[in-house]
Amino acid sequence: MKSSVPPMHPEARERVIEMVRRGKYIPAVKFVREATGAGLKEAKEYVDGLRAEAFDRMVPPEIQAQARVLIAGSREKEAVKLVHQYIRLDTRAAKDYVRALQMGHVPAPPPAVPPPAAAPHGVLSDRVRAFKHAGDYESAVALVCAETGMGRDEAQRFVDALR
Repeated sequence: MKSSVPPMHPEARERVIEMVRRGKYIPAVKFVREATGAGLKEAKEYVDGLRAEAFDRMVPPEIQAQARVLIAGSREKEAVKLVHQYIRLDTRAAKDYVRALQMGHVPAPPPAVPPPAAAPHGVLSDRVRAFKHAGDYESAVALVCAETGMGRDEAQRFVDALR
């Protein structure tokens, strides 16, 4: 959906995102109205459109990957609970974030492929095996998705192939 709010200066946009991150929605809408001359409805829609971006900055890539895995498995409630507990967003904000993930409003982070010498926790296959042997299959799949960019089905095949 295209915003009907005139373009904002990048610093002003960042200020709105920070207000949203702190849960200051009404002051954010007021600021957008003052900065752009937009009407109440347009300013509210603009602020709502920035929510996913604001919350995405709070969610570490590994939590986002786990939430995406849960969503792919039709376990949205568990994804909301994960986001709610991990980053301490209120339930409504966590639901909004998960909905934004479902609708594709939050781009997936680029796959993290550090050079072997810089890998902080060892080889991917060893870390995946550790999750698998601990009985945490979902985290194993999420880790593969997050670090390789594989889809869930391909990541599951990768995890299943490891002994």
